[in-house]
Amino acid sequence: MNYHIRMENIILGSAGWRNKYAGKENILSKNEIRTLLLEIPKSGIRHIDTAPSYGDAEKIILKWADQSIRIDTKLDKFDDLQDFYNKLKKLGRSLNRIHTIYFHDPEIIQKNSPSELFKYYEEVKKIGCNMGFSLYDLKSLNSAYSLFPNNYDVLFQLPINLLDLKFLKFILENNIELDRIIARSIFSRGLIFLDDSQIPSCFPNNYLKVKELFEKNYQKPFSQKSLFELTFSLIKFCHKKEIKTLFGVNTIEEIHSIIKNTQKNFNVNFEWDDMIQQSKTINKIEDLVL
Repeated sequence: MNYHIRMENIILGSAGWRNKYAGKENILSKNEIRTLLLEIPKSGIRHIDTAPSYGDAEKIILKWADQSIRIDTKLDKFDDLQDFYNKLKKLGRSLNRIHTIYFHDPEIIQKNSPSELFKYYEEVKKIGCNMGFSLYDLKSLNSAYSLFPNNYDVLFQLPINLLDLKFLKFILENNIELDRIIARSIFSRGLIFLDDSQIPSCFPNNYLKVKELFEKNYQKPFSQKSLFELTFSLIKFCHKKEIKTLFGVNTIEEIHSIIKNTQKNFNVNFEWDDMIQQSKTINKIEDLVL
């Protein structure tokens, strides 16, 4: 059966546009970004993720992105409510372009009381935006969801990839609404684009252990299916569950490649629901990949 991608399930990330990110050395010029922003709507994608910590990419996107594009951004760490207001003020008139405001501080749940978090939520709603948490650990996700279980305009960006399926396992087991989830880091910091012969060099002193754990926990050796194929199979699984996926891209060619390969039937016969239930987290990808 052919798979037809739903473009609303794809969000484009801009972390590498004006920063060296995930091993990419090329920084886009402002003109290159303007050209990319003109091309993106033609691809059918209508959603971009950015942040003030991504150099001046946020400012360029807010200025030049087509009006049909949804723009998500993140607030850097803040100390208190007044500091929170100051961060919002920096967005100025651009606030009317923002779809979702994420908190970029992974410790925000631990550092703030429930009443403070509800206050932030109320303020974000006043300006007409969704609120989101960009999280890295299950404890924070559990706490955040427990505070906002019925607030469907509160979203969660989570790292989900072949080497770390713990968040998928958690949200499926706890019946968290899947359309509130955005899967990020799904390309394992670029690992899946490498040839099989290049993969061992990404795991100095760890490759044999990672390979053994991968084969044991995911039941498919690297040699049988490439990480590339497995990842796009996982992406299709996420989309069928209405989980959105966030991809870091720097060129229109990369965008077309993502669309093409997500649509392509790799015939990877994985029962992902069963795989996720059986999986164990190998490690954080940041600890494994150079």
